[in-house]
Amino acid sequence: MSRTFKLTAAVAGTGMALVLALFVLVTSGRGGTTFPTERYSATHDNSYVVSMSPMGDVHFDHVPQRIVTQDANYNDMLVALGVERGLIATGYRGNFYDGFYRELNSVDIGLDPEKLTYLSSPAGGMFDKELLYSLHPDIFHIDPVQLAASRGWSKADVEEIAHNVAPFFANRYSRENSYAGKEPYTFYTLWELSEKVGEVYRRPERITQLKAVYDEMMKSIQAKLPPEEQRPRVGLIFYSNGRFLPYSLLRGGFGQAQYRDVGARDAFADIKASTYGDSGRGTTLDLEGLLAINPDVLIMPFAIYPASKSSTSRATYEQLLQLKDDPLAQRLNAFRNGQVYPGGTPLQGPVFYLFQIEMAAKQIYPGIFGPYRDDQNYPPQEQLFDRARVAAILEGKGGENHAH
Repeated sequence: MSRTFKLTAAVAGTGMALVLALFVLVTSGRGGTTFPTERYSATHDNSYVVSMSPMGDVHFDHVPQRIVTQDANYNDMLVALGVERGLIATGYRGNFYDGFYRELNSVDIGLDPEKLTYLSSPAGGMFDKELLYSLHPDIFHIDPVQLAASRGWSKADVEEIAHNVAPFFANRYSRENSYAGKEPYTFYTLWELSEKVGEVYRRPERITQLKAVYDEMMKSIQAKLPPEEQRPRVGLIFYSNGRFLPYSLLRGGFGQAQYRDVGARDAFADIKASTYGDSGRGTTLDLEGLLAINPDVLIMPFAIYPASKSSTSRATYEQLLQLKDDPLAQRLNAFRNGQVYPGGTPLQGPVFYLFQIEMAAKQIYPGIFGPYRDDQNYPPQEQLFDRARVAAILEGKGGENHAH
């Protein structure tokens, strides 16, 4: 396992259907077991083993250098670990976003989406085994259970690729803590999952350092939150063609963890059973239906990504904003309050997570944490965590505090 390097943070979606496809949770196939929280174990010949559900024990002869991912949260983990230039292929081309990284001015991050291979077509089509063979990678950050769900791969297919090409190492369903299969499947927090990936690259201490930044930011945020009954009611929605698809904040997993971290009240709590969720479907609302619930804040996931030929996330958000001229929409608290915002991505790794917690805090409580800015370029006194400290961690210089 030795060779070259590269990266992107990408997701796909053409219209609401493809954006929502990223949330689909239907699955089947083999699972894993619950593992203790031990570090990786090394052997006498410098090979080592890292354990994670659903794969179990995964053996490495040396640190992977040619890397393939499916979901973009693993790309962000690679950035956090300083190994992103090893990425040769990732899942989706569309919706490339590097705005968060641009705020870490001193860090030279290897982001070149033009030099990557993409596993899935712009229309969301899946890849085949021949493509995986042709990449000659050292590791696949792809959940084998996800392969069973989306591609119909058998256990034999997975074992063939793992034996002949490279091991699989990913856990997809911790994003929503939802797994429809019957085999054991462990759910991890984003920090636990990132640390497992850190063990693969022998750099788990970087995740520990970023977690310390998170802990300090959360302590500061939570100390300033108003009592729960005084917090605004937040509606997470997808919008398309005059219809709203609500998504509950109460579902577990790291995909929407930033909203729970900042104590958001779910406007759709009373209709949780009919919101977008485990089945990949949900009951859509028209304007009158949304007005009956009347969220104080509206947030549209994925809208942080700029619109492109293979993505309409930002474009659809712009269509949502145009409702401000609709007489009925003007009665919505969120429009009257001026609190209709682009949401981040559920495909978040540890670096995105820090920025997206800050986003959520500013969008929901601008009077406490300052107004949200689309460009993320806040003056130091308005930042909720230390950019220089995060940059130092990504550069391998440790995570000591830096004065603003």
